Amino acid sequence: MNARRPLEGLKVVELGLALAGPFAGSLMAELGAQVIKIEKPGGGDPARLMGISVKDVAVWWGVAARAKLCVDLDLKNPDDWQTLLGLIATADALVENYRPGVLDRLGLGWEALRAINPRLVMASISGFGQTGPHASRPGFGKIAEAMSGIVMLTGSPDEVPIHIGFSLADTSAGLMAAFGLALGLYQRDVGGEQGSHADVALFEPLFRMTECQLALTERMGRAPLREGSNDPYGWGASGEAGVNPDALRAVRCTDGHWLMLRGSAPDEIVGRAEALPIGEALSLLAGEGVAAAQVHDGATINASAYFRARGDVREVNDPVIGPVCVPGEIPKAWAEPQLPLFRPTRPDADRGRVLGPGQGKG
Repeated sequence: MNARRPLEGLKVVELGLALAGPFAGSLMAELGAQVIKIEKPGGGDPARLMGISVKDVAVWWGVAARAKLCVDLDLKNPDDWQTLLGLIATADALVENYRPGVLDRLGLGWEALRAINPRLVMASISGFGQTGPHASRPGFGKIAEAMSGIVMLTGSPDEVPIHIGFSLADTSAGLMAAFGLALGLYQRDVGGEQGSHADVALFEPLFRMTECQLALTERMGRAPLREGSNDPYGWGASGEAGVNPDALRAVRCTDGHWLMLRGSAPDEIVGRAEALPIGEALSLLAGEGVAAAQVHDGATINASAYFRARGDVREVNDPVIGPVCVPGEIPKAWAEPQLPLFRPTRPDADRGRVLGPGQGKG
């Protein structure tokens, strides 16, 4: 593995709240960039209050901000505004997820910032994008998921369309924004060009991932029907195997755990698996050449030797809340970073004031 992280030496300013923009910042930070997260004095990012807290330590925040430098700046204060401009003037990249027009009114829009720093690469995430008739509307992750087309493809065809149980639109948009920043930095540094501005609407990454639905609609003369969580493979119902040999089958083992396997597996083997606890069932199916996996939840993932061997689950010992499991880094092409896996601070004690361009505490 390479010892040097790919984004080491780059400085990224993060102007964003809650999920999408900060998720992009997290990805950049974990790949080696110095990410300076700008927060409002007095409260900071609303994500500090999201999820559960243990002894006043927000567990979600401990992961979301673990590799960032968090600083307070009031963008309506002239001195703080100038300080931010100083940071941006020497930054390589900026990511933000305000509603279009907000930063322009503060004098921090793309045209103003590129005049200060022509080499700046910027990514903007918003509900409906920077252009188009709905650009000024507020956007929310679950609304974006509905708009993308994925919700209508999820669940049993006889029930209401359902959302997945986490912030898929926000994290997908954050991932795409980080990708856009990486592309812009490559184009700038390798292609000898100036900076660029990537524009990501919350619904667009998921819309792109369901790439076949437009062509299917055209060829079939109707929109694809909901056949489960991964059209057209079925949703785990026992009757699917007889209709589609590639369908998925959900099987409950004797210890109450579920496994998912290919619908083409012989019924005799499936019956034997159902009569075993999950570990023995998976061993049986592997021996028979049947593709299968346990249907995991957070508890079983934490306890999984496989996830830990891969480094996908890491355990840290926080001085306040004690041992806590957190996700590892992805991808794994680089040596173990010297970055915190969890932010071991209380919500009111891990932000500082910027001391100068590129410096701070927090």
